[in-house]
Amino acid sequence: MESKHKIKKLIIKRRDNFLTSLEKNWRDYLLKPLTNLFLKANISANKITYLGFVLIFLGIYMFFAKYELSWQVLVLTIAALTDAIDGPTARNNDNVTIKGTWLDHIRDGFLVAWVSVLIYYFNLLSLEIIITVWVLQLILLWINIKDFLIRYLMVVSAETEKLIENFSLDNLQASIIGRLQLFCWTIGYGFLLLSILLNAPILLTIGKASITLEIIFVGLNILESYQKSIKY
Repeated sequence: MESKHKIKKLIIKRRDNFLTSLEKNWRDYLLKPLTNLFLKANISANKITYLGFVLIFLGIYMFFAKYELSWQVLVLTIAALTDAIDGPTARNNDNVTIKGTWLDHIRDGFLVAWVSVLIYYFNLLSLEIIITVWVLQLILLWINIKDFLIRYLMVVSAETEKLIENFSLDNLQASIIGRLQLFCWTIGYGFLLLSILLNAPILLTIGKASITLEIIFVGLNILESYQKSIKY
């Protein structure tokens, strides 16, 4: 229990990221009644994250099974909501885990990857824009992987577990820029898909503007991650 409190404290009260801590604390407070219900029902944060995976794969199945787009969007929206809920559940109910931190990011990656396919399929963004978004994301991923590999080579095997814990807490906890990037990405894709369902060109414009902001934020995120990475 003491170890879980220590991890929670490290995640919530990061001195170098006040805005991120503030956002998390407010979200944790607002979702406290819901997370209390999860605690009583023995629903852990990881179970919510797993639900997100199930919903994503359900959405993929529905696409190939020719379900109406409205049903696909509903399922993927609920999958996206699991991202907003699993973090507060973990922190409020003291079940923060390193595994959960990694699963959270993998789930997010699967979600935006599949929605990117839908966006291209329905010709809502040009292939050039989609490629730009993902190339920048892969650059960001490479910076983090490179940082991890360098740390791994610098420690003995006995310290590997500690290395993974520290890396997860230091590198995988999104900063406010990272959160704004994911927010614009999710909102942008959401508005683009809604523009088809509601036949509203204004939503298409808002979606494209949000993706433009996402590109700006991912650029800032790359710069921030690079500055935090290990120097040779």
